[in-house]
Amino acid sequence: MTRSFYIGENVKEDDVQAKFEDGVLTLDFPKEKPVALPERKTIQIQG
Repeated sequence: MTRSFYIGENVKEDDVQAKFEDGVLTLDFPKEKPVALPERKTIQIQG
């Protein structure tokens, strides 16, 4: 059986670790940094 999937452009082969134990394949690789959201601004409403 063969299975493949996309893990990101910035992940290097050396950063990926795999372990097969008791019939379970576990892959460990770094998570991409979250995209910074713009600062929230509020407007006071009088009334």
